[in-house]
Amino acid sequence: MKDFLPAILWALIILILSAGPGISLPEKWWDLFSPDKFGHLVFYGVLSFLLINGFFKRKDFSKKKEILSIILASSFGIAMEVMQYAFFPGRYFEIMDIIANIIGSIIGLVLYRKWFSDKSRV
Repeated sequence: MKDFLPAILWALIILILSAGPGISLPEKWWDLFSPDKFGHLVFYGVLSFLLINGFFKRKDFSKKKEILSIILASSFGIAMEVMQYAFFPGRYFEIMDIIANIIGSIIGLVLYRKWFSDKSRV
């Protein structure tokens, strides 16, 4: 559990920020390049990075765990969008946010691999 504490705390930060007030604008494909979507990329990239690192610290690191980390981070992002729509007034379900969350989760894996590419780490 302690190996995943940074990921859990980061997920709580995402939850708190997702529950706050927001605005909804009509979605367009180029919205993926907006500052809001960049924020999604960063937050979910960090989440998947921390999940992967948690598996590494537990000595339970594998390609399957990398994929699981991406699935967990992406699923959390989808759940946040659904919860915003269902429970948080003034927040909306946005497909482009989900896409940014998934891309960010994948970027977290890529950065983890790049950052810790030496054989002693990964």
